[in-house]
Amino acid sequence: MEADTFIVVADKFAEFSVNDRTVTSSQLKSLLSLPHHLLPTRARLLLGQGISDIECKAIVALVEASDNHRQRWDIEDLRARTERADAGLSHKRNACNTLIGSPVMVDENTFHLNLCIDQDCELMGDHQTGQHVQGMVLVEAARQAFLAVTEKHFLKGANHKSYFVINDMSTTFLGFVFPLPAHMEYRIVSKDINDRRQRFTVEVDLVQVGEVRARTNFSFTAYPEDLIAQKEAGLAMEAVTAVRARTQPIAIAA
Repeated sequence: MEADTFIVVADKFAEFSVNDRTVTSSQLKSLLSLPHHLLPTRARLLLGQGISDIECKAIVALVEASDNHRQRWDIEDLRARTERADAGLSHKRNACNTLIGSPVMVDENTFHLNLCIDQDCELMGDHQTGQHVQGMVLVEAARQAFLAVTEKHFLKGANHKSYFVINDMSTTFLGFVFPLPAHMEYRIVSKDINDRRQRFTVEVDLVQVGEVRARTNFSFTAYPEDLIAQKEAGLAMEAVTAVRARTQPIAIAA
C-alpha cells in the first residue's frame, strides 16, 4: 500500500488546514498523541510553510522517539528541510526573519532559492488573513534573494562591507501563493560592474506547483559601505537644513 501524504503548516495558517490531508503543527502533535491503532497505516509528512527550524526539529524528535511513530510516519521531507540563508546573506539578525534558503547557482546568470517562511517573521507578526501567503512576505523574500545572490556570488571575498541601493522595483502578482513548497528562480537581466560599484537588473519569479505566481523586477546597486555612508550623511544634512529653512520661526513674547 502506498503511503498517504499529509501536509503540515504553521499554526498561523490554520485557515489553510481545512484542506484535505492538511494539518497545522499543533494538530499534528495531537495526532501523534492518539493511540497508534487510530492512525493511518503509513503516512508521509510534507513540510509546508511557516514552520520554524526549532519546531521542525521538535516534530522530527517526537516521531523518532516512538517505534510506532517511526513505522507509521515518513518524515524524510522534514529531515531534509532547506537550511535558511545565514544572516550575512539575508541581512537579517533574527533567523525567523530570513525567508529564503541559500542561493544555488544554475548558470552564471541564473540562481535557485527555496522559500522558507517562518510564522514568527516580522511581516506575519500582526495577523494572517485567509489561506494564502501575504504579498508583502513574497516581496521581502524576493528582496532577500537579490541580497543573498549578490553577497554570495559577486561580493564574496570583498575586503569591505557593501551597501545596497534599490533604484527601481515592481511586482506583478499572477496568482495566490499558498503555504506549500515554493521556490524562486532568479535571473540576471543585466550587470555593470566596476571597482566602485556593482549594478544589476534582475527578475525574480516565485514558482509554486510549476506555475509562476509572482514576478518581481529590481534594479539595484551595491556600493562600498564607506562610500555610500559619506554620501548619505551629506544628503541627510541637506534635508535637515532644507526642512529647518522652511519652518516659520515662532514668535516668543518678551
